[in-house]
Amino acid sequence: MADSGAMRDGWTLLGLGCAPFVAGAIVPADGDTGLFCPFRELTGLPCPLCGATRAFALAARGDFGFTRYNAVWVVVAALLIVAGLVVLLTRWRPRVPPVALVVVVGALAWIYALAHRGAIVT
Repeated sequence: MADSGAMRDGWTLLGLGCAPFVAGAIVPADGDTGLFCPFRELTGLPCPLCGATRAFALAARGDFGFTRYNAVWVVVAALLIVAGLVVLLTRWRPRVPPVALVVVVGALAWIYALAHRGAIVT
């Protein structure tokens, strides 16, 4: 009998990883959705999510120009897909504290966005 918790976790990880690539394929190639970032509007600096839409729009089209924007989120999504597949195939359920993971990934994404603000803030 398959571990239903592992199956649910695997499909959840797979879905969370695939969703931004699907969204990136739907938005225009330049990632312009007409939305704005309130943090960037107030401070002039990119937030941890700034550039992610353009990064996914480019990555979904196979354009490695996504690295000029917030590529951290593309890597995270790809790792979620891999993790989901691993969980589905092996039934292994990693135990990672979600809060710690979110804090670390958010910090890395913000550092990356700040380093690439010239491309992100137009």
